[in-house]
Amino acid sequence: MRRAIIGGGIAVGVGVGMVALGAGNAEADTFRPDYAQVANGAGYTQGELLTPGFSPIQVPQVAVGDGPEGTVIVAHPFIAPWVHEVVPVAPGTAVELRGAVRVRIPEAGGIAAANGADRSLVINPNGHCVFAGPGTDPATLDATALAPVRVDTPLFDLVIEPTLYR
Repeated sequence: MRRAIIGGGIAVGVGVGMVALGAGNAEADTFRPDYAQVANGAGYTQGELLTPGFSPIQVPQVAVGDGPEGTVIVAHPFIAPWVHEVVPVAPGTAVELRGAVRVRIPEAGGIAAANGADRSLVINPNGHCVFAGPGTDPATLDATALAPVRVDTPLFDLVIEPTLYR
């Protein structure tokens, strides 16, 4: 019962968030998730994470540098393994979610401003999770790319690219 409540809560929360934000103009930007990011935080140990093990979102070290828009912070957070375990997925199916968010904060200063660039801060977290049913190997299933969800505004961009496996 707990798995259904938490999983249902996550699905409802994501759905409400997408409806509240609305779908943006998908043709205006080529903003995409980072396809080099491995799923479910594979390869990271707890010692390499900025967040404690009990946190539902795990965050490895972030990269900070100059970009064309100003100072850019790139992060690759992932959902903690214990959260993956409570998300209910039917046996013989899997769902893969790749996503990215880009938030621009004008007049924020930082590294780029010190170098004479536009005074903006860009925060770009990317995520990649695979939720598989019990005893299911997504690599053995047929993949169906679902319609991406996009929100594009002057200060906030979001893209989620889901894939269903069955």
